[in-house]
Amino acid sequence: DKFKARQQQTHAPPAVFRHLQAAADAERVVEFPGVVPGVPRFVITNNRLSGSLPDTFSQLCDLKEVDVRYNALSSIDVIAALPMVEQISADHNSVSVFEGSFDKIRILRLNSNPVTRFEIKNAVPTLTTLVLSNAKLAHIADGSFERMPNLVKLVLDKNHFVSLPRHIGKLRNLEHFSIARNALSSLPQEIGCLTELRIFDVSQNNLKKLPQEIWWASRLETLNISANVLAHFPKPSSRPPQVPTDMPSSASERTGSFSQSSMLTSSWNGSREELVGPLEGFGQRRPSQTLGGLLAVGSSPVPSPGERNNSIISIYGKGGRQAAVVSRAGSLSTQDTAVASSTPPPTSSRKESSLSAKLANTFAATLKNLYLADNQLDDDVFDELTLLGELRVLNLSYNDLSDLPRRTLRSWPQLVELYLSGNDLTSLPSDDFEDYSLLQVLHINGNKFQTLPAELGKAHRLTVLDVGNNSLKYNVSNWPYDWNWNCNPNLKYLNLSGNKRLEIKPNIQYGSRGQHRDEMSSTDFSALHNLRILGLMDVTLTIPTIPDETEDRRVRTSGTLAGSMAYGMADTLGRNEHLSIIDLVVPRFNSNESETLLGMFDGQATTSGGSKVAKYLHENFVRIFSDEVKMLNPAIHDTPVDALRRAFLSLNKELASGATQYVEDRSLLSHRGSSAPAVLTQSDLNSGGVATVMFLEQMELYVANVGDAQAMLIQSDGSHRILTRKHDPAEPSERQRIRDAGGWVSRQGKLNDLIGVSRAFGYVQLLPAIQAAPHITQVTLKEQDEMVIIASSELWEYLSPELVVDVARSERNDLVRAAQRLRDLAMAFGATGKIMVMMMGVSDQKRRDRIRMNRGPSMTMGPTSVLDDVYLPNKRIKRTKEAVEDSMLRRLEAEVQAPVGEISIVFTDIKGSTALWENNQSAMRSAIRLHNEVMRRQLRIIGGYEVKTEGDAFMVSFPTATSALLWCFSVQSQLLEIQWPSEILNHSIGKEVVDGDAQLIFRGLSVRMGVHFGTPVCEHDPVTRRMDYFGPMVNKTSRISSTADGGQIAVSADFISEIQRCLENYSETDRPLPTAIDDIDDPSAENIRRELRSLSSQGFEVKPMGERKLKGLENPEYIYLMYPHALSGRITHQPLLGCDLAEAAAAKQKEEATAAASRSEDDLNLSFEPRGNLSIDPDSIWALWRTSLRLEMVCDGFEDGVSKPLYGPQTELVEKLATRGADMTDELLVGFMRNLVLRTEVCMHSEPLPPQGGAAKSLRGAGHGVQEVCDAD
Repeated sequence: DKFKARQQQTHAPPAVFRHLQAAADAERVVEFPGVVPGVPRFVITNNRLSGSLPDTFSQLCDLKEVDVRYNALSSIDVIAALPMVEQISADHNSVSVFEGSFDKIRILRLNSNPVTRFEIKNAVPTLTTLVLSNAKLAHIADGSFERMPNLVKLVLDKNHFVSLPRHIGKLRNLEHFSIARNALSSLPQEIGCLTELRIFDVSQNNLKKLPQEIWWASRLETLNISANVLAHFPKPSSRPPQVPTDMPSSASERTGSFSQSSMLTSSWNGSREELVGPLEGFGQRRPSQTLGGLLAVGSSPVPSPGERNNSIISIYGKGGRQAAVVSRAGSLSTQDTAVASSTPPPTSSRKESSLSAKLANTFAATLKNLYLADNQLDDDVFDELTLLGELRVLNLSYNDLSDLPRRTLRSWPQLVELYLSGNDLTSLPSDDFEDYSLLQVLHINGNKFQTLPAELGKAHRLTVLDVGNNSLKYNVSNWPYDWNWNCNPNLKYLNLSGNKRLEIKPNIQYGSRGQHRDEMSSTDFSALHNLRILGLMDVTLTIPTIPDETEDRRVRTSGTLAGSMAYGMADTLGRNEHLSIIDLVVPRFNSNESETLLGMFDGQATTSGGSKVAKYLHENFVRIFSDEVKMLNPAIHDTPVDALRRAFLSLNKELASGATQYVEDRSLLSHRGSSAPAVLTQSDLNSGGVATVMFLEQMELYVANVGDAQAMLIQSDGSHRILTRKHDPAEPSERQRIRDAGGWVSRQGKLNDLIGVSRAFGYVQLLPAIQAAPHITQVTLKEQDEMVIIASSELWEYLSPELVVDVARSERNDLVRAAQRLRDLAMAFGATGKIMVMMMGVSDQKRRDRIRMNRGPSMTMGPTSVLDDVYLPNKRIKRTKEAVEDSMLRRLEAEVQAPVGEISIVFTDIKGSTALWENNQSAMRSAIRLHNEVMRRQLRIIGGYEVKTEGDAFMVSFPTATSALLWCFSVQSQLLEIQWPSEILNHSIGKEVVDGDAQLIFRGLSVRMGVHFGTPVCEHDPVTRRMDYFGPMVNKTSRISSTADGGQIAVSADFISEIQRCLENYSETDRPLPTAIDDIDDPSAENIRRELRSLSSQGFEVKPMGERKLKGLENPEYIYLMYPHALSGRITHQPLLGCDLAEAAAAKQKEEATAAASRSEDDLNLSFEPRGNLSIDPDSIWALWRTSLRLEMVCDGFEDGVSKPLYGPQTELVEKLATRGADMTDELLVGFMRNLVLRTEVCMHSEPLPPQGGAAKSLRGAGHGVQEVCDAD
């Protein structure tokens, strides 16, 4: 047997094979070395293995660990059959199905595989770690959890689960459970049976509530429920949950189970790190971590238990919550003191005792990290949260909080990090800040604060304070009564940006009692010796000096405009001691109003300071790039692409040569403030950094990058385009380049096992394996382009591109707030490293004279370069109050009010869904989830109303014809970009198809659409409480949809007439600009204009298909097909699929006869060239065609009572085709058969046929015909 791996040939002695490890070599394919006795470990990562390992691999009976990551294996059955294997790392492969068994498996990693079906068929009591994240799973059989009773770590992130089985409660030893980024709507109450659970991450789901029994997970330390739709936090349950029926329920049996687990773990000699796994997977999503490093907390004064209990129990009375008051005196009033010191009623002690007993066996005594960001929680949540006295980290950002009750913070004496960003808070409980407070991190940005209490200065350990994007306006010099930063000298991060009303005036100096006025400067930042980042963007500064910038300090004083374009940014140090990531903004590059330069330089911080490499890149890039731009030679077709490439290489050359002297005559543009130049040492040159630079020249956007800082272009229809390339050493082309240069890629996917990127500045000791040749993208900005975002790698690790787009567009009117929200969400999902987000709106760059669009008499539009303000969704004048139960939809625009009157209705359906469900049920579960997400997301973005769904079919309505057409185009385009399960892509219905220009036109699920414009009957459904539509218009829309094939948009003549009317009345070509009076008369006018501009920017084509007799309609309907310009290849690729075969073929013959009138009928060329022998019997296809035609005639006969002739004159051409075997191809026959199956399905499902007489015989004949063809195929 040949071992299908490209590996390096070696002649090592047998001892070497004790740990067999193969390295890739693209030049040779070698034989499998055969059976090597006693080999315990096999590592062959980062190769080109595909399919399955050879059968001879099963002879390595002594293997205990197998690592085959970063290959293309589609099966691990051979590995699973090994009798001694304990650890399998097969992530980043192509495994789609695993149904097998193991003997002694302990650790199994299948993350980053397109797995749609997973089942372990035998009991595996040894399994402790199972990682199935980033797959396509929508369901795991209930029995699977019963077969792995000693599981310690379970990771199911990034799948399509909508529920968990109650048998999850049988995993009594589970300690780490992560199921983030799924679609869970509820949790079973048996989740409380997981009494060993310590980390539970269920963020980014659709949870509406949590079961009360979750409190009984008595060892839980970290709970992350961010980005759900929670409205309440559960109250403690009065009774523990019942374990599943077939589990032991007695305490002794449970103890025995735990002891057995301990014995198993001890026998393996494995530490906790081994269970989690040293090979967790490169790029794998990290769990929330306990505090450490910069924010580690030591011993400190803690209130006595009695005092803590009072703070927990006695906060609220029957009168409700007391409002938080900002106290200038810093103490309670006499009346408050009297109330607080009054003797409680005798029942208070009993209540405290009862509550303490109730919380004794819950997570109230163990929960340390609680993440509840991005939910719908209000002030009532504090009733339950104040019971959690051991909290260290609490994240309540982006909820509906308006008040933080007094003494709330005292309920959490161990609290170190508090995140309250993005709420409606106006004050803090000033009396809660005590001198012994452990608080180190406080984020209150994005609220409504006007002042901050002076008592905040009592939090002496505070190192991070973000109060950006508030409404601060107070005298910062009045520090005895209002907060001043000098009261917190340990601050490392201070952000005041976005407070446009805040003014920092010249010095007012005085002592603590108004004496010795020279003792302290209240508006000077010099006392903050540890300051790393100071944000003063949009703050009015009239003070004479600000802190200097160094490689370990960044001071931002610019505004939120980059020239004429909106600009926003946000960053965080994370748990890093020093600064290592620096931003660059040059609004008028080379003194040119039409040129803008943005950049992000991310370096490696040293143990004693910041990144000198990042500082060096920041200081010198502008100078070098400016020189390169000036030297561009148009005569030899030089462009900014060449300038960027040369600038990156020149900058790295200077860096690698050990430049230690500052270039004093550098351009003034490169001199940012009064900071000292970066002087590099040899140790600095052994470190490095990554960079992403964006250069905008009028409407041309150039983006260059090395490393993993990514840039994205966001568009108005919710789509996006990644403008950079992540230089991953494990990526096949980069891996080969590294090996050619003498480097290697480790099991963790790192270059020489040192760094996680394959291209960067610096790292001179790794040359030439690492290089700084950038990836460059050039984009011409168009009508639908809204904004550009650049972000560091940590953000992309925790936020999906779709989530970034939705959040950015929801805050597109304030890019500072948008950037802050993206950063805050990443931290809420578990990010602990440094993050930087830079955003720039490009729509302002397009606000100039529009290029007029020339439209001829035809309805066909070509793509244009219309330069205009960005397309916005329809204005929601009046919305119904909705309870959104989807976290993704909640971030988008609210659903439009159900349209009435003259509206557009669209019916959609998935082609061949029945066959796909029967053959690939698991894959279709995931595919339907992906399909529905696209449909609903685009409805919110464009402004449509979801009427109802039936199976995989949607019925939606739109107030205008232009919005309906725009939605159809957007959905058809975005369906091509979905990462479909491999079973769907391998099916004949979902395979990839490109047109003659190599443009992708089919991929994955294929959706047919039918559109009609008219006036339906509108009624509210009393059950669903949603608008429903009835009448002839709905019937016609349904029939029009049935005429379309997959990927086609069939529209009625009425819809075409409405589009034509909109083009004539609202098109901005050759007509005066609209006035305000015109828009008042027609409120939808501006929306239609925006939609028309978006349609014209992408272009569309219309193909008339002639009259069709639609079932149930008295008169024939004229049908058209509409395509976006990018998918116009579908017109020529589907000549025989969408409509009647004979008529389509006749139309094609007529077109060719017109083009070549002299061609004889015998020489007719149908553009299908013979490709050898056919694998499909044409006679079976023609038999199926006759059967489908007979079935259609039978259905028509039952409809109007008139029997139709079996063969009409339109069949003659097809009969002639059947006799021309030379023109037949498998592709043509398969397409023909698809059409016939579709026609047969329509007949079988359209009307119930009486099973009697000739009809029954016809149906039986049809059934036999279909069966014969299926068997033959």
